[in-house]
Amino acid sequence: MIVDPPAAFRAISRESPWALAFIAIVVVRIASLFVFYRPDVTPLKLIASVVFQVGTIAPLLLVSGGILWVSAHARGVALRWGSAFSIATHVYVAYTLATVAIASVAGALLPDSADVELRSPPFTNLAPLAAGMAHPLMPRLAAEADVRSLYVLWLLWLGVRGAAPLEPRRRVASVLGAIAAIRIAGVVAASLLE
Repeated sequence: MIVDPPAAFRAISRESPWALAFIAIVVVRIASLFVFYRPDVTPLKLIASVVFQVGTIAPLLLVSGGILWVSAHARGVALRWGSAFSIATHVYVAYTLATVAIASVAGALLPDSADVELRSPPFTNLAPLAAGMAHPLMPRLAAEADVRSLYVLWLLWLGVRGAAPLEPRRRVASVLGAIAAIRIAGVVAASLLE
């Protein structure tokens, strides 16, 4: 996934493996929590962390895979459910690794007094530019203009192209456009509900 994403997604589309990627997400997230926040580690806390991570990651991946699968079929792209779920899982692995890497670099470069938010590391989005705006929707939309979001779209492009190599690029691009529109609509809806 890191060294040669196109080859990785071609292999993923043929076999649709997801279990190892899911385990990798859980391990990376738990390790990053312990590294960044340094809580006391007990066997009970470790078990609770694993259960919590599995319980929060699994629904997210099921919804993400479902949105990818429905968007693909709505745009006429033949994508199997297993491939869509596997693509979503592997993209989330890469997203998680990128987030931890960016937060680690930011934590190393910024002074100790700076607070590095693991979910939204500094220097990744446009939210600081919209911080003083009166309407609460603008900072949320600016936060969505994130380099990691562009990375996810690129990986999704590679994943769908790998799973459906005969589909025209225009159709694959329309799948990504639908996913981006769903994401923005979700942000707008969440902002209006606050």
